[in-house]
Amino acid sequence: MARPYALLRSGFPYYLTMGQRRVTTNPVDIGFGEENVYVLTRGGLGNDVRVINWEDENLGRRGEGNFTWPAGLLVDEDENLYVTDEAKHNVTVMDKDGNVLETWGEQGSDDGQLDRPSSLEFDPDGNILISDTMNHRVQRFARDGQHLQTISAGQGSGPGEMNMPWGVATDEAGDVYVADWRNDRVQKFTADGEFVFEFGSSGDEKGQFNRPASVAVDAHGDIYVSDWLNDRVQMFNADGRFVEQFFGDANLSISGRQYILANPTTLRLREMTDLEPTRRLSAPGSVRVDSEFRLFICDFGQHRIQVYKKEAYELGEDEILPPMRNPILFTT
Repeated sequence: MARPYALLRSGFPYYLTMGQRRVTTNPVDIGFGEENVYVLTRGGLGNDVRVINWEDENLGRRGEGNFTWPAGLLVDEDENLYVTDEAKHNVTVMDKDGNVLETWGEQGSDDGQLDRPSSLEFDPDGNILISDTMNHRVQRFARDGQHLQTISAGQGSGPGEMNMPWGVATDEAGDVYVADWRNDRVQKFTADGEFVFEFGSSGDEKGQFNRPASVAVDAHGDIYVSDWLNDRVQMFNADGRFVEQFFGDANLSISGRQYILANPTTLRLREMTDLEPTRRLSAPGSVRVDSEFRLFICDFGQHRIQVYKKEAYELGEDEILPPMRNPILFTT
């Protein structure tokens, strides 16, 4: 799919809430099968993959007892699950029923070794990019764990350098985007590992970050960044220009509503309290976008998934004026 020349951004309305505290406790990542949704959870009620469906039904756990500090999740076309473990410095591959198919990776700093791996993402060729956090780099692997590439100019804050990178994403061209956690910025690289540009700085203003935890890119080239300690997700265009931000608009999920309706005490407490804080994001972890331009936010502190859906209309070059020197949005 070719990117459009420009967009008419109509809005980004709230779509739905999935999961609840007793199922998707502390979600750190999410992946999708044909019918099921796989949610990686960390701490609380367990370190495993919780399976739900689009009707928000609890379909059980996968990988119980296999993980210590699970950090990232990928789901392939056969619904095999790839999970990074920070404590074990490895990747575990399971089938959709939770049977372990293989495990690869070992602690170290040589090419192919890992030190607290976190996020992971498929590139356009089906290989796996991993944020090798404490080695301050991104590595590319074949699915069997064979090392293919290392991306980083070393530890630091200069162009191409990294300091505890956490999130990683790719676009349709194979370019690589890194949520550079300790540097409070996002960096973009070519598929060959050449630095392209960066955006972001430390703070809580628009376009600033306080420990960016995840990054995702949609088919329009828009970039989504989970701004962990600012309790928000920010969206940027393909050039890294700030567009808008999401603070959370959650309603009750289907499963959450069923649970509360069965508990008179909880019903009374909700009737008596200020509900505004219950809608908002709390330490959002992973962000993912799909082919329908739905944005999935793992709302770690609120134990749920918040979902938005983009409304935008693609424009050709002949449908819009050339870029303006000093643009000011106004109504004609």
